[in-house]
Order: sequence, then C-alpha cells, then structure tokens
Amino acid sequence: MAEPAQAPESSAVVAPLRVAIVGAGPGGLTLAAILHRTPGVSCVVYELEPTHASRVQGSMLDIHKHSGQLALSKAGLLDEFKKHMMVDATEFYLRDSDKAEVHMYHTEEGKEDPERPEIDRGVLRRILLDALSPETVKWGKKVVDVELVAPTPGSETLEPRDSDSSASSKFKLLFADGTTSSPEGPFDVLVGADGTWSRVRRSDNLYLNPLPPPYSGITCLWSSISNVDTRFPHISKYVGNGSCLTINAETTKCMMAQKNGDGSIKTFTYIPAGEDWKDTIGVDWSKSDGGLKAALDEVAEKVVPEWNAVAKELLTQCDEEDFAIRPLYQFPPGHRWEKKVPGVTLLGDAAHVVTPFTGVGVNLAMHDSYDLAVALEKVVAGHSSLGTALEDYEEAIMQRAGIHAQRTLRNQKTFLGGGGIADAIEKMKLVFSMTEK
Repeated sequence: MAEPAQAPESSAVVAPLRVAIVGAGPGGLTLAAILHRTPGVSCVVYELEPTHASRVQGSMLDIHKHSGQLALSKAGLLDEFKKHMMVDATEFYLRDSDKAEVHMYHTEEGKEDPERPEIDRGVLRRILLDALSPETVKWGKKVVDVELVAPTPGSETLEPRDSDSSASSKFKLLFADGTTSSPEGPFDVLVGADGTWSRVRRSDNLYLNPLPPPYSGITCLWSSISNVDTRFPHISKYVGNGSCLTINAETTKCMMAQKNGDGSIKTFTYIPAGEDWKDTIGVDWSKSDGGLKAALDEVAEKVVPEWNAVAKELLTQCDEEDFAIRPLYQFPPGHRWEKKVPGVTLLGDAAHVVTPFTGVGVNLAMHDSYDLAVALEKVVAGHSSLGTALEDYEEAIMQRAGIHAQRTLRNQKTFLGGGGIADAIEKMKLVFSMTEK
C-alpha cells in the first residue's frame, strides 16, 4: 500500500530521477513520451535496432480507448493519434478455409470516435518518436549485462527517495559494442521494455527467477505482400479493408490477414506444432530452384492442402524479405517474477507475454507505461518511496495481465481447437463486440 502523502522535510536539492528504458517498442516509447513531460524525471531509451526504420514494423494495431488511448492522452499525443487513426479498418471478414463463403462482421466502423480504432504500427512509432528530443533514443545499443554501481560522490546530499538503504544502488548498462551507459547514467530506475526475450528480466544480477517464457505449442508464419491492390487485386478483395480470419474445423489452423495503410497485407498463419516445426516439417528451405516461393508452395500443400486457393496465396505470394517463422511463447496466468534489487521493473511482453489471440499486447504495454509513469510521478512528488511505488505498479499490471492471459487461452482454444467457424462467430460477437453486417 502506498505511503501517505507528505511534504519532504529536508531542504536539500533533489536531483532528477534518472530512468533508463531498454526497448523502443510501443510500450517503451510511450513511457518515454509521458516522462518527457514529467517534471523531475529524465529518461533515456536504449534500442538494439540500428535505426528507427531498420525493420518492418508489423501489422495494424487497434488502440483501445481505456488503455492505449489513455496512455497517449497522458503523453499529450491523443489528438495527433486521431489524425492518423483508421476508422474504416474495423471491417472484418470471417471465412471458412475450404470454401469461398464470406461471413462479414463489423464493430464501430465509420464512427468518429470508435472504441478500438486502427493505426499502422510504423505510424504510431513515428508519432511517439516525434514527441521526444532526438538524443532521448540511443539506437544500436544491445544490452548484454547490467551492473549495480554505488552512488556517485556527493550524492549523499540529495534527498533520499527510499527508506531501504539498498535502494541507493544505481544501474549501469553494458552494450554489445563495448560501450556503457555511463555518459547518461548511472540510473535510479531501470525499465525492461525489451519484449519476450528481455535481457533485463534475464539478468542474474536483477532477478531470482530469470527463466524465459515456455513455448505455447503454436508456431506463426509471418508474411507480407506489398502493393497488393495492384499486384494481386483478388487477394486484396478477399481480405477487405480491415482484417480477415480464415479458419477450418478439421485442421485446427487459422490465418489472420490485415490490410495496412501502406498498401500491404500482413498475414499470420498459426499452426499447432512442436517448437522445432521448421526443422521437422520436411521442407527444404534452401531450395536452389524457386527459392522461398518453392518452399512455401510445399508448405501450403503439406500443411493446409484443403484451404482455398486465395488463402494459400496469402502465404505463397508473400515478399520473401518479409517472411519469418516465429514460435510463440507465453507466461502462464498468475506468473510472477522476484527481484533481487529495488529500482528495476518490467512492462509489456517483458513482464507478461502471451500469444496474440486477444489482440491486446500493445494496449497492455501502453497501459503499463501509463501506470508506471503515474507511479514515478508519486515518487518525485514525495508521495511514495520508489520501492513502494514499483511494488504497487507491478501488482496492478500483473493482475491485469493475468485476466488477459486466461482470455487468451480461451480464445486460442476457440480458433485452434477444432470448433470451426460456428464457434468463431460466437466468440467474435462476445469478445470483440462484432455483429453480422
């Protein structure tokens, strides 16, 4: 429970609370954008990617009013977000994989202020980056270790932020290029916003249980088709203006395709399989004749032979440079992690990764960022110790994540459990507030 608010007794000058954020995904950048506006806090973001444009930024995101949009509002970016949101991208097609029959659904399509408007992931990243000063994000910085360092000389004159003497330890990051965070640090707070394989969470110096999340039993084939309206208009029509879920009762596989604002279609094919699926499927991925296209033709015939021709083309006609095979991992509901030292915390997938069957991953990360920013505001205002503020924050986000982890498992069973399109229709109505058009 947070300590009661009280004015600091000392007149000593309080240095800014220095925060290091590892990871420039939506969660890390949202936290940075909020802290950028917070008096008494300075922050730096370290990202392993060499530049902001070095990797394709994935598919469309639906940003929920009471989580992702809440965080954007606190960052002063909600109006800018609304300039770029896509209110017609809520269109949804539900298709049976062995027929061309269409079941068309929609949510709040066309409304000026929908609950879950869509935005390109890359556009959202640009909005967040534009809110920061250029020196805030340090690109090409892969964290390899974290060191605990003693306070700098003279820091004993600063106002203490925590009654626990161990809280005086600060953080220094070591990077793969041989440099450290010393020019910007040391840091009072370290935030791991670095995703499923978080280096912060896996640090033996920081956590007692730095184990990775277990394999979920599902592998995703991630693919993309650029300029689809011109190159493959029949595929564009199949997907529609928003999202298209192709599902089949007999095969317990499904495919989610999404139209993006850049004219591409991003597709995710989910396959219940072993973690080593790529090596055991019996496909020669190094084919000299036909390259990846030949390999994907073989995958389509081996894995989804009964799917309709257009659904197969979403996989086989993809841009080779954007294809990836990604085993999916998730922490079980109720998972917790135990810290060795105060001052370190996690957000988003680093804290509570699950499979994407509720579509809330980014919103959870942005909601975490909102809650963490509020917690740090209490610290700099003297209303809470750092240790107490982080404990309260972590309990709140893990309770919320546990609820969504349970929902994810239920949805996963619906879409991959063999119930087919009838079960999917009912789930879309119940969970995603969709109605038949």
